[in-house]
Amino acid sequence: MQKKVSIARCIYMAASLSLCLIRVAQATCKRDYDPYNGQVLQLKNPTPWLELGADFRFRVVYDEARKMDKNATGHDRINTRYRARAKGRVKLSEELDFNIRLVTEPRYYHRPPSLDKQLIYHELLFDQFNLVWRNALGLPMTATVGRQEIKLGSSWLILDGTPLDGGRTNFFNAIRATYDLKEWNTSVDLIWIENHGDSAKWLKPFNDRDFDLAEQDERGAIIYLSKKRSKDSRLDGYFIYKQDHNRRVSSGYQGEIYTFGAMLEGRLNENWTYCFEVAPQFGHKNGKELNAFGSNNQLTYDFKDERKNKITVGYEYLSGDDDPDKNFDRVWGRVDTWSVLYQGTIDSLDGRAYDNSNLHRIHFLWMTEPTENIVIKAAYNLLFADENTSAGGTCGLSKSGCFRGQLLRAQIEHKISKSLSHRVEGELFMPGNFYSDARNDVAVFARYGIVYTW
Repeated sequence: MQKKVSIARCIYMAASLSLCLIRVAQATCKRDYDPYNGQVLQLKNPTPWLELGADFRFRVVYDEARKMDKNATGHDRINTRYRARAKGRVKLSEELDFNIRLVTEPRYYHRPPSLDKQLIYHELLFDQFNLVWRNALGLPMTATVGRQEIKLGSSWLILDGTPLDGGRTNFFNAIRATYDLKEWNTSVDLIWIENHGDSAKWLKPFNDRDFDLAEQDERGAIIYLSKKRSKDSRLDGYFIYKQDHNRRVSSGYQGEIYTFGAMLEGRLNENWTYCFEVAPQFGHKNGKELNAFGSNNQLTYDFKDERKNKITVGYEYLSGDDDPDKNFDRVWGRVDTWSVLYQGTIDSLDGRAYDNSNLHRIHFLWMTEPTENIVIKAAYNLLFADENTSAGGTCGLSKSGCFRGQLLRAQIEHKISKSLSHRVEGELFMPGNFYSDARNDVAVFARYGIVYTW
């Protein structure tokens, strides 16, 4: 009875908040006519040198995935999340901007009631605090110094510098210089990163609650070249250096990792597009030599019909070893790019959340837009381990199996207006023989989210 009441309460909260935001959107963000548009623009740009903005995201999350054992304590969980962000951009000159953004995302766990802390992440922190200098030193170069978001290429290995707090933040403390070589249709990024697991290291959060952003302190450098070979083709090459320093956390890493990568994407004809990426990796981790390899590839067919149907087939490989310290390292790509359920929860059974190494993944994705404002996605993933890493069948893993299982995912997103959208998504994981008989229950994940952007 308690479980039903908790789920009903969360559904009621989600429906009530959604209805409230939809009414706000209808009143202030109509497509054809908006009587408040002038007032809104004036608030967002009160002076020529200042731009303001904000967004709010509400999510209700349900999962049955704790250790894939329905009899385990706290196997099913329900939580609601409230992410609010406010940002500002100060135009110091024609070439110089200062950007700042504050974020908070309190999470309340309605189930299980046995959790020590039912309310977490109730602190306010800076996830952007940087200076942008265009035409730096009189060159065709843009320099960004400070706390910033960095997305390069396919974002496969470079996307998130703060993996432990989920979707709350994904920033890097970095110095980035982007040089534009127009005569060669090439851009060059030079980046230095100085991240710390302790969120209070550079800019202490307000109401600090000592929530770590990563298991270890991380320092590194990235050289990224991107060349546009033709109108429909691009070739990228990159080098990533990452130094991990363990902060005496049990799951923290210590070592130096060197990753070389190349990505080629383009169009075969009017319907077919492709993206192929490879990344050999060397170095040492936790005192052991690392020689690893990763590859991420996909081929997409666009039907070019009224409903914009597309089908994608892909294969991802992240090398594994019977010693987990020798697995491929995701460097700064530890984020739920294809599954919240598997990448964030289940994968932690044989490693750390979002590491997702020791993996063969064959995947299929279908996407369609039945109406102008609705996007539907459905995906199927077939998952295998490169090596069985179990030490005699411990930690919920079998002694010899390598079939991780099958993952189904579906998502529907509805854009109500320019400022308001909501999304419902679900995942189902059916474990294979990589897991032991004690960890073979089907895992379920469901999430509803609504976002309002001002």
